[in-house]
Amino acid sequence: MDKKLDLYGIFGHPLAHTLSPVFQEAGMQKAGLLAHYLVFDFSEPVFKKTMRLLKKIPLKGFNLTVPYKQTVIPYLDWLTDSARAIGAVNTVYRFGKKWYGTNTDAEGFWLSLKKEWNWKPKGKSVLVIGAGGAARAVVYALASRGARTIAVSNRTESRAQDLIAAFKKLFPKTEFFSTSLASKKDLTAFDLIVNTTSAGLKKNDPLILPAKLIPSAREGKKYFVDLIYNPAETPFLKAARQKGHKTLNGLSMLLYQGARAFEIWTGKKAPIETMRSALIQTLKDSKK
Repeated sequence: MDKKLDLYGIFGHPLAHTLSPVFQEAGMQKAGLLAHYLVFDFSEPVFKKTMRLLKKIPLKGFNLTVPYKQTVIPYLDWLTDSARAIGAVNTVYRFGKKWYGTNTDAEGFWLSLKKEWNWKPKGKSVLVIGAGGAARAVVYALASRGARTIAVSNRTESRAQDLIAAFKKLFPKTEFFSTSLASKKDLTAFDLIVNTTSAGLKKNDPLILPAKLIPSAREGKKYFVDLIYNPAETPFLKAARQKGHKTLNGLSMLLYQGARAFEIWTGKKAPIETMRSALIQTLKDSKK
């Protein structure tokens, strides 16, 4: 009897540049799975119609990206604690006849710090730039693992305050506050600085914070993360590297959040290095 082909995929719009199929397909092939990862670049009306038929579609699991991480929630039977806290779902899986939603972005971010730097949040002070969905995942990852202080800087302070209010209740042992990044002294207090905004995505984007505000590593080496992975080094990371600090782009987070989804769906350990190689090669090829 022929084995059945397992189908997975990603929903979003637009999806012309998504890298998820690249490393998910590579991982499934390496693991010897009879599986395929599809791209569903759907407009909102088509997405909602598809979700209403969720019980009938032949997928074993799927990812979600912008703009459907919140839109999907009413169509699911159950959410994990991380998805509830972050307010967004990026991975959906079947459990019996029900559809469960979780968020692997937070775990992907934490694993990128752990695997690349062996950096642990417990007792540390962190600055998060931005207050959108990505920022919520980062804050959840850090607060749930014992960060001592988390400051949030956002152009619209009310959004930063909303984020802080939501997580203060969940993590009372972590101190939360908003900051305007007014002086270099502000940055010296932090062990880790994370940019979760899209600033730096385009070639002529201004630096998310003035280079003069980044202290020299002589005053204490810090860790700078930008969730953007293409370009590989944003002006934010370049400025930090030139001051002597450790830097990391968002490629590892992309890899590890996807690897966690792979493991949830298949029950198999994700072949990380195969998936990483596929990602890196695709990015290299795109620059030719």
